[in-house]
Amino acid sequence: MNVRPFLDAKFLVGVSRIDHEHRTLFQIIGTVHDACQSSDPSAAQTVRSAVVELFDYTRTHFASEEALMKEAAYPALAAHAELHQDLLARVRDFEIRVEFDANFDPAELATFLYNWLANHILVEDKTFGDYYRGVEAAASA
Repeated sequence: MNVRPFLDAKFLVGVSRIDHEHRTLFQIIGTVHDACQSSDPSAAQTVRSAVVELFDYTRTHFASEEALMKEAAYPALAAHAELHQDLLARVRDFEIRVEFDANFDPAELATFLYNWLANHILVEDKTFGDYYRGVEAAASA
């Protein structure tokens, strides 16, 4: 699994701010993935730190994305924001499990996050990117 697909054009939504933020999310997921593969004793702390960073940055990214959606009067904003809240709850659950569950498998987290983000970008965010570029084009015409 390539957890750093941000160089792959299929993950670009065509809105530079969102694309940049997605790259950062994939980089953080990559850090979690790499730490999961490591036999280094400090890897567990790296996973914990990366999950905290991921939770914080994910909130920042979602707020940024939703602000663009509001600015563009995106009709699916409420449904999209609901998807964001669902992921934040799941990431928060993972954050708690990483900290307190001795049997937690961090690779499960990296795989889940990659799959969720990749699917979310390819379906939901690409739809918004198309809409947003259309609004920008209409405004400049």
